[in-house]
Amino acid sequence: MVGRATTGLGAISRGPSYFPPVPPPPDTPPVDLLSGITPALEPDFRLDNLVALSRERALYRAWDRRLRRNVALRVHLIPDSPGRAWFARENETLAALDHPVLRHVYAAGEVGPFAYRTTNWVDGESLDGAMRRGPRPIPSVMSMVRDLLAALEHAHTHAIILRRIVPTTVILELSGRGVITDLRYANWCLAHVPSDDPAQATPFAAPEVRAGEPGDPSSDVYTVAAIVYYALTAKEPGLADIVAPRTLRPAIPAAVEQVLMRALRPVPKERYLTATEMLEDFVADAGTFHEPAVSPTTSEKGFERRLRRALGDDYEVLKEIGAGGFGRVYRVRDLGLEREVALKVLHPSLTADPGVMERFRREAQLAARLRHPNIVNIYDIQSRAGLQWYVMELVPGENLAQLVQRDGAFPVPRTMRLLFEALGALEHAHARGLVHRDIKPENMLLEPNGLLRITDFGLALALRGDRFGGASSRSGTPQFAAPEQLLGERVDQRADLYSLGAVAYFALLARPPFEGATPEAILAKQTTDALPSIRESRGDVPQDLEAALRKAVSSEPAERYQTAAAFREALDYATGGVLKKMLHMLRVS
Repeated sequence: MVGRATTGLGAISRGPSYFPPVPPPPDTPPVDLLSGITPALEPDFRLDNLVALSRERALYRAWDRRLRRNVALRVHLIPDSPGRAWFARENETLAALDHPVLRHVYAAGEVGPFAYRTTNWVDGESLDGAMRRGPRPIPSVMSMVRDLLAALEHAHTHAIILRRIVPTTVILELSGRGVITDLRYANWCLAHVPSDDPAQATPFAAPEVRAGEPGDPSSDVYTVAAIVYYALTAKEPGLADIVAPRTLRPAIPAAVEQVLMRALRPVPKERYLTATEMLEDFVADAGTFHEPAVSPTTSEKGFERRLRRALGDDYEVLKEIGAGGFGRVYRVRDLGLEREVALKVLHPSLTADPGVMERFRREAQLAARLRHPNIVNIYDIQSRAGLQWYVMELVPGENLAQLVQRDGAFPVPRTMRLLFEALGALEHAHARGLVHRDIKPENMLLEPNGLLRITDFGLALALRGDRFGGASSRSGTPQFAAPEQLLGERVDQRADLYSLGAVAYFALLARPPFEGATPEAILAKQTTDALPSIRESRGDVPQDLEAALRKAVSSEPAERYQTAAAFREALDYATGGVLKKMLHMLRVS
């Protein structure tokens, strides 16, 4: 059990770790005055720790013997000083409010020469103490700004302007929520604040408050923005020109910077006029999430804004970088890890089927276990507000379809590199029981150094079910699908090898091997093996290479390569030169 505070100043306890050490002030109260506090309050309270002390006030962590709970016990020591009326008015101000982000009063009274009040004890640490470890994590700050603005909304409806919030008076609970603990400088108390009180000159107060004016709701908007600016950058906002926060910490979302810079304008009428206005702007632009009472419809109207709200404090949407039958891909910033990643959000119509979503989660879990330099890593999978997305590694560069469209057909060496790297990735996945089922140019990303990265492993099955999807507008690109896929039959790794062979034709000819207006027309050409000749258009393609690719896209699975290793061996032979082919023939004989 924590021992009681003694009357000597040298024995002052620092209390819980979130309070900064309390150096004895130069004008501390007399020792004999302090010695009277314990007997005066002891019948109702057990005084555990003396946490803070000034000339007229003492703060204890105490135990309320009647209600049997920990409380913060604030005692005013000098009965005849002007500060006694100030203390009483502060009690009234706190008692007028009832919000979880504002410290609230349990009781107030006078015992002998002492006035006191009890408030809720907040376990945690001050923002000032937390900042000694550096800027706060962006998601936790984004949560804090909503908490603080909600508290302002509540106070303003009761005609209370807080005027001054500083890092030492914001306590961060263990859950991360910020609690405002000091209302001494609120407009209700302003008549009792000494005109020469230096505490109002803080850089966290609005310019008009620093000048001694009462302020208005926009003044509180400023002080909350100053607190948030400090929490994100570890820099006070300054009294003159304010440095844009992203200059100090580039990972801060641009929308957050925009909101803060408006809230910190020196002229009140140029800021948000109310906390509600700032909160609405912050929620709309920076994103937040509240579970709706009714699931949203699958309409795409306002899709990106809906996505921003669903992502909440986890990710900042930066740019849409792709779209397809299954959904859209965005470049986003992971606000927790402060890095850019890719986020693929599924089309809302797909998320309406619980069976599809269950398959999707299962396949994503399998795909996330793959670790190969030619496979894009999956980081996370989430769903909120009727939207489902997964987060993956952001690969610099373009996909194969984009490159061919821009630059034309690939040279043979570049095509061979692509094939060998793709076969390495497929061999790795197939050995773990995972079939891609949607190998196509759009899913083959090429970094600037030429390294291949394959994305969307296994997710096609989850979203289409066991069937390819026929002529469905959301079933992908059938020009690269194996015939058994188009027929809705069961597929295995040989379907991936077929698709890779079709991709090789696309890389060399700048068009797929089979084209048609419908999946049925494509299937008809596939089953008759009406393949175009590569060498008629590309004389630089070795004859053995064309033969190897023709086998890869055979309509019958049994006639194709049965494994990625067999496909790679055939490519080795096709491009290995005379000596390598002779050695191969000797091994075969």
